[in-house]
Amino acid sequence: MASEQGEPAIGWREQKKLRTLLELCTAARRLAVERGLDAMNVDEVAKAAGVSSRTFFNYYETKLDAVVGPVGEIGTPASRVVFVAGGPTGVLIDDLTVLYASAYEPEDEARENILLVTQLIKSEPRVLGGFLAAGVRHEAALTELLDARAGEPTSPEFASLTAGLMSALTTRAAMSLANDPSRSLAAALHDQSIMAARLFHRTDARRSDDRDDD
Repeated sequence: MASEQGEPAIGWREQKKLRTLLELCTAARRLAVERGLDAMNVDEVAKAAGVSSRTFFNYYETKLDAVVGPVGEIGTPASRVVFVAGGPTGVLIDDLTVLYASAYEPEDEARENILLVTQLIKSEPRVLGGFLAAGVRHEAALTELLDARAGEPTSPEFASLTAGLMSALTTRAAMSLANDPSRSLAAALHDQSIMAARLFHRTDARRSDDRDDD
């Protein structure tokens, strides 16, 4: 069964698990901002998310892990299916942009989490360290998706480059919203990708010189 947007639907159990994963992350970030990482505990995070402490440990090992969030989960389950199948456009950078942007829904929650993360990185050095350490998991998750899409192993160098590029574009997109909070998060990421593509454009003057040499 497909969604109205044409994406494959996921089962209600998967939806519930994803919802709980994200709610625990948001709750942990809110508490960390309000009280500081040391002053909060797992029981409080679980209670704020409406689950038991035992359930918390089904999703995260520590409170810092919850604050960092599900970095190994790129996009939504439905968007990952579309990406692996070679869509939605067939152009890798465009499809990666759609994949990453799908994690920006619902919009209000995504905006709140960006604000929370920004505050935490400034006030809690361990959170920044956690995000840096999580980069390894992010790269592994993206490599798996690239392998599945290509039907063969992706070179480690290409996977690492792609992960770094998408992390940079996503971060810049989030930061750009401070200047224009009315913009869509997905649109901001798309615009960052377009700007990055300008790095590979040859100037008109150079193209003219090349023609003269022919």
